[in-house]
Order: sequence, then C-alpha cells, then structure tokens
Amino acid sequence: MSPRAADRRRNADNLKAASYYLGCDAVGLCTVPKWAWYSHDAGGNALPAYHANAINMLLDQGHETMEGASGDDWISVAQSMRAYLRFSMIGGIVAEQIRRLGYSARVHSVIDGDVLQPPLLLLSGLGEVSRIGEVILNPYLGPRLKSGSVTTDLPIDHDRPIDFGLQRFCENCNKCARECPSGAITAGPKLMYNGYEIYKSDAEKCARYRITNQGGGMCGRCMKTCPWNLEGLFSDAAFRWAATRLPGAAKWLARLDDALDHGAINPVKKWWWDIELDPKTQRYVRARQTHARGLNKSLVLRYEDQTLAVYPADRMPPPYPVAFALDRDEAIARYKSLLTAPEHRQRIAAGQTDGLVPAFRMPPGPPPVFPVILRRREEMTPDVARFEFGSVDGSELPAFEAGAHVDVVIAPEYLRQFSLAGDPSDRSRYLLGVLREPRGRGGSMLMHRAFRTGKQVFISAPINHFPLIEDATLSLLFAGGIGVTPLISMAHRLHALGREFRLHYSAASRASAGFVRDLEHARWNARVVFHFKDEGRRANLDALIPDYRDRHQLYACGSARYMDGVFAAAAARGWPEESLHREYFSVPEGPAREDFPFRLWLLRSGTVVEVPAGQSATDALAAIGIVIDTKCSDGICGVCAAGYDAGRSDAIEHRDFVLGAKERGRKLLLCCSRARDAGGEIAVEL
Repeated sequence: MSPRAADRRRNADNLKAASYYLGCDAVGLCTVPKWAWYSHDAGGNALPAYHANAINMLLDQGHETMEGASGDDWISVAQSMRAYLRFSMIGGIVAEQIRRLGYSARVHSVIDGDVLQPPLLLLSGLGEVSRIGEVILNPYLGPRLKSGSVTTDLPIDHDRPIDFGLQRFCENCNKCARECPSGAITAGPKLMYNGYEIYKSDAEKCARYRITNQGGGMCGRCMKTCPWNLEGLFSDAAFRWAATRLPGAAKWLARLDDALDHGAINPVKKWWWDIELDPKTQRYVRARQTHARGLNKSLVLRYEDQTLAVYPADRMPPPYPVAFALDRDEAIARYKSLLTAPEHRQRIAAGQTDGLVPAFRMPPGPPPVFPVILRRREEMTPDVARFEFGSVDGSELPAFEAGAHVDVVIAPEYLRQFSLAGDPSDRSRYLLGVLREPRGRGGSMLMHRAFRTGKQVFISAPINHFPLIEDATLSLLFAGGIGVTPLISMAHRLHALGREFRLHYSAASRASAGFVRDLEHARWNARVVFHFKDEGRRANLDALIPDYRDRHQLYACGSARYMDGVFAAAAARGWPEESLHREYFSVPEGPAREDFPFRLWLLRSGTVVEVPAGQSATDALAAIGIVIDTKCSDGICGVCAAGYDAGRSDAIEHRDFVLGAKERGRKLLLCCSRARDAGGEIAVEL
C-alpha cells in the first residue's frame, strides 16, 4: 500500500478527476453514517456498516431526449436504465482501482446496493430534497438524474451539504404535483416522516402507475416538467440565478415556465420508435398506446383534495424479495396523522415522544425465502432447461419429500412454483426442470433469459401439496411432458424403499422431452417406459392401467387433458378417487361461472364479512386486515385452504383444482371458491 494513498485531499481530487473523465456529470464525497445503511439484506440478515466513506455520482438522463418525450412514454425507462448502466460501468472501474491501491471498495447500484443513496447525495453536496419526494434535485441537472455510490475505507476529504434555496422554491411551486399522472406528489407542506422532514409522496400510487402504465415504460414526468429541468450551464443561467437568490418568486417563475411551454413535448427532439414487447410472439411491435401529454396549465391542485397514503417504518414490509399485503386504508389514516416540523418539536418539548418516530422491526419466524446459487444450467431441449441449485456456503439444503416443490423468486413480481426433480436423499442440490412458455405469464420466459450459472436466487423451503403414499403395494406414475419433474423424485423415493412402481412418460418426441438422459441412466431405469408420439408409441392407457387392488396408488402430472384421460381410464378399471392423485402446472379451462355476492361468517370471532361479486374472499378479508397467505390465486397451489363448517354453511361452488371430493366436504380455497347462490353464507374456521 503506497504511503501516498493515505493523502485524503489528494485521494479526493483524484477520485473526482477520474470520475469526471469517465463520464460522470457530478461527483460528491461524504462520510457514510450508520443510519444510511440498510438494516437487513434480502435474506433477513442484519447488515453491518462496513465502510466509512462514499463516492457519490450523478448521471444526466439527457435533456435533449427528455425534451422530446412526455416523461411517461416508451423512452422513459430506457433513459433511466441508460444512466444506471453508465454508473455501473464507471463505479465498477473506480472501485477496482481503489482495490488495487490496497483498500476495500463496493459498488452500490440500482440492482444491488446496501446503502440509501438520497442521504449520501445530500451529505456530499449534490443537491437538496425536492417536492417530488425522495428525489434529490441538483442545481445544474435538476431532478433529471440517476445516482450510484461506491463505498470504501480509502481515506478521503468530504464535501459539505449545499443550500441553493430549493426549500423556499418548492414551497411556492407545485408544478410537479400538478403534472404527476398518478397524483402521488403532495401539493401540501413538508411533514415529519420517520423522524425527518420531507415532502412525502405516495410511493404506492407512484409505483402502481409506473408498473401498470399502458402508454409507456415506467414514468419520469415529474423530472420532465420541473422548472429546474434545465438545459445547460449558460442557456438557463438567468433562471438559475433568480431561483437561487429569489426563491420566493417561484410562483412567478413557474408561471413563466408554463408560458414558455417548458415541460411540453418538443416533437423536433423525438428520435425513437414507440415499441413494446408482444407477450405472445416475444417480438417488439408498434406500441398500441403512447402518452403524449400536454401541460395541465389550468389545473388548480389543492392539497385538501388529495388522497395520499404513507407506510412509516413500523408498517414497512420486511426486506424479503416477495410480495406483502398492504393496508391502504390504514396508510391513508397514517398520512393524515403526520405532523409538521413545529408540531413535532412541540411534542418533543412536552415529553410526548411515544410513537413519535416509529421503529422498524423484523417479523418473527423464519424468512419466507433463502438464497441459493445456480451451480449448473443445461439446455435439455430447445424449450426445457435444467437448473441445479446449491447452498451459498456449500452446506446441505433443507430436506424435501417426494412430490415437493419450491417457490422461486424469478423477480419480485414473479414468484413461481417448480417441482423438485432430484433424489430426496441428495441434499447437496435442488434440481428443477423449466419449460419455456411463450404464452404463459412471463415467469418461465424470464427465467430462461436471465438465470445463468453463478446467479444468486431466492427460493422457499420445500413445500409438498402432492405427497407420495409410501406404503402402497403398487404406485403408477403417469407423466405428460414437463409434468415428469415431481414424478422423478417419487421414483427415486420408491426405489429407495424397495416398492413396486412404474413410470410412464408421454411426450410429443424424444427431442422435446426433458430428463430423458437422466431417466435412461437412473438405477431404476427398468421401471421407466417412454411413450413418444413421433415414434408411434403413444400410451394405451386402457392397457397400462390394471384393475384396482387395495393399496394401489396412481399419480398423474401434465396437461389437464392428459390427466383427465389417465383418470378416466383408471376409473373404468375400478380405481376409487382417493387412490388417484394429480398436480396441475397451469390453470385448466373452467366453465363459465357467475360471481354472486355472499357472506363469510368467521366462526372464531363471529365477524361477518361481505364479499361482493367480482371480489375474492381473500381480497375481502385483506380489506379488513385479515391477510390470508396466497400464491397462485388460481386454485392450484392450495396455500389459502381453510376449514369450514358444512352444517352451518350454504351450498359452495368449489373452483379449485386441488381438493378431492372428501376434502371439499370440510375445506375450501378462499382465493377462488364462493357461495353457489346470491346471498349465501359460508361458516369459515377463521
């Protein structure tokens, strides 16, 4: 380690010079206080504060492009990602050079970071908090920026926070709130949130609009229309001078901004095509809808007319990368209860500090998911990939039963169930087979595209809704296509127990069937029979299924049509329903049904919950604060099953694909089942 690398001032100058040379638009240096670190990682583990200093970088999203856009059209997300990717490259270069000097460094990007960037930007003098909310506004770039940080133990001099009059300016200007298409930005005063003063926006409304935006990709309209969205150092020097030195004139400056049509679309600057991905063909096509908004100059937005919600620290979801239910009604009430800074100080002076700054606490119990590493990936066919996962530290994975599955977090919005296809006695790995489904809901396509060897993935502990009855005298396993995966684990277990079984595997062709090589080389390969249509070896179910005998069990997994055919052949041979077991991989076509309003009678509390037509029982319960665990919401996974009292319930229309006839006499799936007739009542054991 060179003694010259201990020179704090020299290090600071060199870091800034290198960052600007590499293409950053603004750089600031600061200390990293403990409260700027996230408290826990995605696995629920407490995060240490491991570096003392931060190099914070701002990247311009581009005035030229933003001028030709609406801010919430199809170029919006590309502008954001371009800036984020630029930081990832520049930050990676800077961090690597610091490591070569003998010090530790870590890049915190939009994809993976352990620090909160807004406070670091403030501490390093890169801007002030604006009315937009947690967005930091820079005096030269305005809010039109993306950021990233590199933390390190390299000694550096720190910059200081700046005050260029933005708080006074935002008090007198609400153009961003007026133009926000989701209505998420407050038109009111700054309030105390988690112990600090801020213009608190409604993050849920903002996120919902960005995710569901049908006329563009995400949204950055607040950045587009802000009067501080300035073109350059000199072209807007007069505005910057007036806004900085005369912030009380913000109303007049905003009106002037409107009069000059700043924030409107300049069609001359549009250079891109508005395209979107067609989920059916997986090709980019002309967008069906594109936002081309003008300015809402005549709109008078009043704070008292807004409905805003807030989720303080004690209502924040835990950091696990899975979805959690939110109570928006409570969140609206919490927003209305936020204090102004003078009210906050009065509470402190009076000693009334209980609940003044709510604390975050991790929920009790184990995390719903844990990290694994993708050790190996194999393309078994053009559309079926084999994924082999191992533990992060090389230790054994949680035990699993034959027929079990795991929930895989493909992305936070894509939690998908995949059967375990390995040997239950082998805890060194989890083996999955995933079929690419272009006409599915997107999870398998993303998994095929994004999961590469070495990737860290979060999964649930094994869950079994398709259990194997291990003492059967004969087990028949019928697999259709990718439905072979849970049956492979069953075959491993039955072989280990020395039980009699046969596995019949049907597919269109050998070339399209996954796990063929595994089955051909299995120790029990003599029990496997392949039925490939293109080889003229279709399964003759009537001949393959014998007459039923006591303690015989049959398992089927595949398409609904395939399993119906297997069960029909078994029923013709006298097999009772309790000896037939199936697992669906997708939602089968159901008959047309009408939703009637009905009531849930919660037996444990006596509460009666009205469930209107068009709403599920789980949603109705969530609306009153009773959260029922759900995953598929289609009646397949069985997670939301609840008991009910048949003697005190009206007729039920079971719409699930999980429960057998006997089980339906005492259980129902709340995500899909409902009373058969209008006004019916179901007495649920809740």
